[in-house]
Amino acid sequence: MKLSMIILAGLVAVSGCSEVPDDGLYGYVEGDFISIAPDTPGRVMAVLAGEGDRVVTGAALVQMDAVLEHAAVDASRARLEAAHARFDDAAAGARAPEIGAARDQLAQARAAQTEAIDGLNRTRDLFEQEHVSQARLDQAQAVADAANARVAEMRQRLSLVQLPAREHQLRALQAEVAAIQAELNQAEYRLSRRTLTVPFDARIHRQIRFVGELAGPGLPVISLLPDGAVHAVFFIPEDELAGLPVGTPLSVSCDNCPSGLSALITTIDDEAEFTPPIIYSDKERARLVYRAEARFVGGDPSPGIPIKLERTSE
Repeated sequence: MKLSMIILAGLVAVSGCSEVPDDGLYGYVEGDFISIAPDTPGRVMAVLAGEGDRVVTGAALVQMDAVLEHAAVDASRARLEAAHARFDDAAAGARAPEIGAARDQLAQARAAQTEAIDGLNRTRDLFEQEHVSQARLDQAQAVADAANARVAEMRQRLSLVQLPAREHQLRALQAEVAAIQAELNQAEYRLSRRTLTVPFDARIHRQIRFVGELAGPGLPVISLLPDGAVHAVFFIPEDELAGLPVGTPLSVSCDNCPSGLSALITTIDDEAEFTPPIIYSDKERARLVYRAEARFVGGDPSPGIPIKLERTSE
């Protein structure tokens, strides 16, 4: 924003007059940039697009290191294969398990279930308050699902101990398979999140971190400018406020603006402020202005450039 205001000062100086003309309003273009960062810290392995490139929704953008995530997926798949093997071997007859051990395992599973459900409820509350991401909520749901499946498995296993019958044994093994499958789903989800994708059509504004550098939730890799996410910022003198309500169309001109560019006023601040020092003259020094924003119609200028806005003739 400081750079944009400096550019704006230059535009006023070039105009050949130390005063802001009465026939127009000066402002600058501002962009609503979005930072792309991984859910968990890691090292950047590849960046698949460069600054200035246009990217589309869902396209792969950044590849993070995923050694631990791959290992977790492989371990879960091995456990799932073993669980399937035990299920297939159930026809051989029931073992003589210890009832006390089975009850202890069920108690442990229930304790883990309670903790997982409490964590899910807390995460859901934070998600509704927009303090955590959808990924955190999905992860908490997966943990709760795994805990529920684990309790079901332990409950069936205890039933098998007390009533050793093939049907109960098979149900317990099915629950075990379900629990491990939930863990595998969770591991695969975490692995998928190591590839950062484009959330919406946009242009890459700046690459912040490069291959080999560490990135994380507070250390973004890419800054995106979504399509249509630019707007004009300008200041309306107090004595002209009544004639420029929200919805007023304005013509826009600048050195690099497309012809026929216009804008509609979308917001006006409720409180006035003094004219920004870089644009006021002795005449304007004591005037109060209201900060306003407008959305462009007919094209999007580049963020940071100074612009002149005038009310369109009717």
